[in-house]
Parts: sequence; structure tokens; C-alpha cells
Amino acid sequence: MRKILKQLNEEVGVKGSMVVGAEGLVVMAELSDELNDDVVAAMASSTVSSTRKSLSLLGKGVDFTRFILVASQGRIVVVNTEPACLLVITDKNINIDYTLLAIDGAAQRLKKVWKI
Repeated sequence: MRKILKQLNEEVGVKGSMVVGAEGLVVMAELSDELNDDVVAAMASSTVSSTRKSLSLLGKGVDFTRFILVASQGRIVVVNTEPACLLVITDKNINIDYTLLAIDGAAQRLKKVWKI
């Protein structure tokens, strides 16, 4: 799992990545020194929970594939890898389409890890 995150972090514009469990517990993190694992995990857990609740209220179930939070300093990409989520923090001025290919590939490899 650590190898997958480290490879993902080598992509242009990626500041860090982590795997967070359903309750917001950090499973594995490879974040830059400027990012606090626990703060990022807590924010992600809250956002994932709110997203699932909103989807449910809209009658769309509670599962999601991926969502992207866009902020003035960058993006946070959250990918559902059941039973956890992959979070990737990126710079704001990257080609997100190219980076999403790398993120989706990492997510698929993580899903295989969960099956072992």
C-alpha cells in the first residue's frame, strides 16, 4: 500500500496521498510535511459522510466513485476504494485529466490489496 501511495506522489502536481477508513482513521499516509495526517483524515471523513448522506437524501444511494473538492490552493480528489477511500491532494494548476488517470490506476491497485 505504501508503495502505491509513493508512486502516486511522484506524479506532477501531487502533494500527497492517503488511505482513510470509514471512521476517518488513517490506514496509510504519504503526505508532504506541510499537511497534517489527522486533520486531512478528519476533513475527508466528514466530507465523505456528508456526501453519502446527501446522495441518500437525493435517492441516489450512498455509493460514489469519485469526487473532487476544488479550493483556491489546490484540489482534493477522493476515490471510493471500499472499504476505505483514497485521498489525493494536488496543486491547483495541473492537468487534472492526466492526474486522474494516475489516481484511478492507484485506486484500482488499492482495491486489489483489499481483496488479498
